[in-house]
Amino acid sequence: MLCEFANRFPRDLAMLLERDRDLTRNFREETATDLLMMGLTPLQPHGVRVDFPDEIVTGADMDWIYAAPHEVGGGSYLRLMIQAKRCKRAKLKDGSTYWYYDHLDHGTPKGSQAQTLVNYAASKPDGMDTLPLYMFYHPQSALEQVAGQLPGVEGINIRLARDIVGTVIGGCKRNEKKVSHWRAGFLTLSDLLCWPIVNEPAPPPPPGEPATEFLLPGTFAPITYLAMAFHPELVAERINLVRGEIARTADPDFAVRPSKGVPDHIRRGIAGEMTEKDRAALERPRVILSTPLTSEDPQFQQARAAVRRRRGGSAGN
Repeated sequence: MLCEFANRFPRDLAMLLERDRDLTRNFREETATDLLMMGLTPLQPHGVRVDFPDEIVTGADMDWIYAAPHEVGGGSYLRLMIQAKRCKRAKLKDGSTYWYYDHLDHGTPKGSQAQTLVNYAASKPDGMDTLPLYMFYHPQSALEQVAGQLPGVEGINIRLARDIVGTVIGGCKRNEKKVSHWRAGFLTLSDLLCWPIVNEPAPPPPPGEPATEFLLPGTFAPITYLAMAFHPELVAERINLVRGEIARTADPDFAVRPSKGVPDHIRRGIAGEMTEKDRAALERPRVILSTPLTSEDPQFQQARAAVRRRRGGSAGN
């Protein structure tokens, strides 16, 4: 269901964004982001927990946190801080058109928004290592099919902010704002949400009222349930693989890596037990994607092999 959503939602969003082409005002990025968060909300049974702040603070549009709370060493996580941008169509004198991100170098001075995003993520907000990303929204007319090694332009594509910030600081030329300029390193929503399914032991039930129980030995077989293998280590590995050879070559010493130690407030978020203090500290919409999988689980290597075989496909999901 999660992978089905990841493949369907970008198409639906592109169709919705297409409807404002002839309007004097386009739908804003916040509209698309709210629709995305709304679509993720029903996926809680698959390990997806969505929370909204009481008041949104100006800055990035959302946080996505992949968590493996049962990993050795206090768990592991990968936090993504996402800034959204939608593209715009431009028409040339000869009648041809192209698509570009008009506000990619937004800020005063030009490009300061991207630099602020990267700097803020580097400051470890909330005491958490953070990877800043850009999520691009495209209307239907801007979509392009996969062409050889070139990724498709979908309703949603993603790039690492560190691959963008150097270009936009001080302002950038129109050619550097074109969708085609950034396409080679595009990730898709399915890259972030399509993962293998693994069978994991069922978590213990919540404590009930005191009662006398009569159980016969050997009556019940071990209970398992289907869990998504979006382990932070596997998510990081996929982002590194998909990031694009040009970006990796230009930035050879960098690699996305998960962090150790899932903070207590994230554990409470996973359990649906946010405190008033937790909610007050929430600055933007947040998605937590948690998995019971650990790197010591025999199914971890199976999941890794499936991820490496398929980029962004269902991989059994």
